Amino acid sequence: MALNAKAGALTIKMHLEREDDVVMYHKKIRRLMRKYNLVAKVRQANPYRKLAKATQEHRTCPNHLDRNFDQGEPGKVLLTDITYIRYGKGQ
Repeated sequence: MALNAKAGALTIKMHLEREDDVVMYHKKIRRLMRKYNLVAKVRQANPYRKLAKATQEHRTCPNHLDRNFDQGEPGKVLLTDITYIRYGKGQ
């Protein structure tokens, strides 16, 4: 397993225990990382993810039925659940 500078002290600890059967305290691994100036890469947050969640309410349909499924007469209200819609060339 290649760690590729993405691993922090806890990931290195788990890797050592699993692959090499070496038991070492994670704080000692942190001290060694600090001593040799090893820094794990931290994933940057995606700024567009929060924007997409903020605009999610505009993409959802209003709940007109409000879980009142029994309307008294058949065919008055028709409901469906769309998991995915295929369009174009398999997109």
